[in-house]
Amino acid sequence: MNKCPYCFETLEDKPRKCPFCEQFIIDDLAHSDYKSIEKKKCFFCGKKVLKEARICKHCHQWLDRVVEAGDTYDNID
Repeated sequence: MNKCPYCFETLEDKPRKCPFCEQFIIDDLAHSDYKSIEKKKCFFCGKKVLKEARICKHCHQWLDRVVEAGDTYDNID
């Protein structure tokens, strides 16, 4: 099963742009034999997204930004 490398939603083929998160697919597609069922809440809009997702398919915010901000805050002396 091919998945978007950003939102991890299942794709039928390799589109230029993901129909779920609307990101242009530059990276290789992710491959998985099963559908992911584990979800987490988006930090920005509160809606549920797949646990592996790096971008919210609802509000289109990069979830990595929150992790990076937390890492920066931890490194402040």
